[in-house]
Amino acid sequence: MDIRQLRYFCAIAEEGQISRAAQRLHIAQPPLSYQLKLLEEELGVKLIDRNTRSLSLTKAGLAFYQRAEQILGLMKVAAIEARDVEYGVNGVLTIGSPPAIGNIYIPERIKRFHQEYPHVRFQWREGNTYRILELLNADMIEFGIARLPVPMGSYESKPLLTESWMAVSRNDDPKWIGKDNIGLEELEGIPLILMQRQAGIHCHDMVIDEMKNKGVNADVFCESDNISAILSLVEAELGIAILPVSTLSVRPSGDFHAMAIANCQLQSSSAILWKKDKPLSAAAKLFLEMF
Repeated sequence: MDIRQLRYFCAIAEEGQISRAAQRLHIAQPPLSYQLKLLEEELGVKLIDRNTRSLSLTKAGLAFYQRAEQILGLMKVAAIEARDVEYGVNGVLTIGSPPAIGNIYIPERIKRFHQEYPHVRFQWREGNTYRILELLNADMIEFGIARLPVPMGSYESKPLLTESWMAVSRNDDPKWIGKDNIGLEELEGIPLILMQRQAGIHCHDMVIDEMKNKGVNADVFCESDNISAILSLVEAELGIAILPVSTLSVRPSGDFHAMAIANCQLQSSSAILWKKDKPLSAAAKLFLEMF
């Protein structure tokens, strides 16, 4: 058994088809099938169930896949650490964040980090919390900022901030000029523009539930997972948005009027997340120390 066979087997397990795995590995299909056969013969167990249209792992195959994935991950980390020892901190640091919170926390830290570790390059991916978790789970980023709550069983975390949510109108909307606070009951019958509900992420439900608790019928005009789009609709006088304070950082502050929402508990927290049981690169560890 060698590392190449582990890579081949993991590709087959993840793609579910020999043909797709072969395309991913840039090799022909027959040699890949042959290497799988050799691996099963060496182990003396059946790893793949070939009775279905898409291949599936046997129980033995699933157990072997989990260990093989760990071994390949440790090899990658070992290579990174060896290069770090030889050449100092270097390589590409992959991070992710929602646009608004990322704008607040990331640029200045990248600037400071680059001054101390000039050989590190960055890949900064943006997306909502659902997208950040997808990128983490796919190992496309080492860590990411996400709005809580999220399923925490798979992640380590570092708390970042807790912020209130605000009602946001156009800066020149005469109905709201001069108002610093607003009650949810004042939003009865007002078209609302909300963050879209994402699987497992309850920011959207938090707003709706709080309005129900106050006996207010929510007239939801539009939902979006794009903060800039939400603010553009507010700017077009199509409704009032209810958003975390930090989201206003994506547009000039003078464009909008933010009002605190009185007598309610509309708050959300954010944290930096990274996968459990997956060692971070030296660059990632050093960058996280800046928070």
